[in-house]
Amino acid sequence: MNTSLILHTILGLLLLLIPAGALYWLEREVAKPQVKLLQSFAVSVLRMVAQLLVLCLVVWGLIRLDNPWLLIVWLLAISAYSGWLVLKRCKLDVKRLLLATSVGLFVGTALIALWLLALVLRVRIFDAHWFVPVTALLMGHSTAMMIRGLNTYVSALKADEQQYEFLRGNGQPHFKALQPFLRRSLLAIISPTMANLSVLGLTSMPLLLVGILLGGMTPINAFAVMLHMTVGCIAASVLSLAVTLVIADRQLFDKFGKLQ
Repeated sequence: MNTSLILHTILGLLLLLIPAGALYWLEREVAKPQVKLLQSFAVSVLRMVAQLLVLCLVVWGLIRLDNPWLLIVWLLAISAYSGWLVLKRCKLDVKRLLLATSVGLFVGTALIALWLLALVLRVRIFDAHWFVPVTALLMGHSTAMMIRGLNTYVSALKADEQQYEFLRGNGQPHFKALQPFLRRSLLAIISPTMANLSVLGLTSMPLLLVGILLGGMTPINAFAVMLHMTVGCIAASVLSLAVTLVIADRQLFDKFGKLQ
């Protein structure tokens, strides 16, 4: 890192004085200013910078070494961490369901990433310059949607367990009795994603477009990559949830089909 980059980084971080000043101004009228609020903001900023630094160092190492086995380890590691994060957010038993969520996220992300890299983008699959950002983007979206979908599924089962038992008591197979709950879980992923596509096109997508353009792509190629990644994120999130629910079924229900 040269002196110029350090200076520009410091100047960029000075922009944080705007939200910090706004917090201080809003709190100064209080009898006892909530200094802890500014301290929490500072801690959050430092944590964000530290996490970004660690992530950049990891990505730098992966790109520099460009080893397929390290890339697979990277995908396994972020799958395990994302699975843990999903269960923590859903307040579910980590020991019992970590394997299911991690495998689901790994399979969903890996399959869609292979499809995009090999057939759509037509690049070398284990080229770190492509593999790392594509898998990270797919994993990030799948994790966010998994939290929503898995939480909806488990909450619906607990709230309407009598409906499940009623369907089972009327001779419906286990999977058939679960269909109303699977439908709610799927809608929890599909509905907000489709509803936000227009918003993404006006807010988040231009940021992605800027990044791709800065990488040297032409606007039409950048549009194509954005479209592919958007569709890939939706497919990866649904596939990840499906694999997770199939694997987690034995942990959620006993051998008699009773919710545990």
